[in-house]
Amino acid sequence: MIKKYKIFKLHFHSPLHLSRGKEDDYGESEQVLHSDTLKSALYVCARRLYGSEAIGNDETFFKRFRISSAFPFYNGELFFPKPMLRLQPFDANEISEEKQAKSHKKIGFLGKAYFEDLIGANQLTIKQAHLVSGGKFVSNHSEVLELDKNPILKSEVQQRVTIPADYSEDPMPYYVDRLFFNYGAGLWFAIDNNDDGIMEIIEKALKLLGDEGIGTDRAVGNGHFEAKTDTLQLTLPDNATHQLLLSLYCPQKSEISQSLLLSSSYGLLKRGGYLASPDKTEHLTLRKKSVYMFTEGSVFETNTPIIGKIENLKPTYAGLSQNVWRDGLAFCIPSLKPAEKS
Repeated sequence: MIKKYKIFKLHFHSPLHLSRGKEDDYGESEQVLHSDTLKSALYVCARRLYGSEAIGNDETFFKRFRISSAFPFYNGELFFPKPMLRLQPFDANEISEEKQAKSHKKIGFLGKAYFEDLIGANQLTIKQAHLVSGGKFVSNHSEVLELDKNPILKSEVQQRVTIPADYSEDPMPYYVDRLFFNYGAGLWFAIDNNDDGIMEIIEKALKLLGDEGIGTDRAVGNGHFEAKTDTLQLTLPDNATHQLLLSLYCPQKSEISQSLLLSSSYGLLKRGGYLASPDKTEHLTLRKKSVYMFTEGSVFETNTPIIGKIENLKPTYAGLSQNVWRDGLAFCIPSLKPAEKS
């Protein structure tokens, strides 16, 4: 079965820092732009461009489409999150058995061919030459292999200093981990929707978001990008037995059971943070309520697509009128259980 998705490729003109959700800790950046952060940013930009009356209230906007998280790409190769499945084996003639566990642990992303193979027939073996960017990426794409030892993206820690406005305390140093993308590299995400009217809104909101930047330190030039559209054509298995997440996922109570969790492989991530674009500037320092979500790459043993929900993380605070929706709608694709290797 072949399914097509509209995708957007974000080509960054400046460094990028994506917070890991730890307060006052910028020393390490995420390498994935999570779906809930991306959709919230698009909503804020859409509201600024069209007004809340034109796009509907925030809950309505969030439900009009599903969005994947944003993952790395390099030219024609798209990378997918490492699924929480048993990966393809390494070529035993190239990588000795005692080194395989360590090499598997390093892998964070699979190129499209390896990803399609893993969720389908699972017949490939991982070649030593296909481990790129320090073994974090797996790809047999010709453009990626031409990189040789050049990284797809690299991180660089920059020392910064915070100085109190009233000079009442000594300056305090802190560190920011910034991502730099190789020429031709960036982040991509996919849209899944049956609402043609939303696409123009998304495209214009994405252009504004690229001009203003995403992530930390936008005011000093970080996180600015240009978005380009493309198409993803995925070969998906027939008669799938599992569902694999390409987004964060906040389940409805009816979707989760003990038996499902025991037979599935998943990660959990706490989501929260500070309010963005509140109605009043004094609300900028308010923290949202928190919620745990299943992470990208989680795999659930069910042949029925999972749905998810949006969750209101509005804090309890007098005078705060706006809702604070967090997108937990699942962007999932069907998968087979990996084949046993003799």
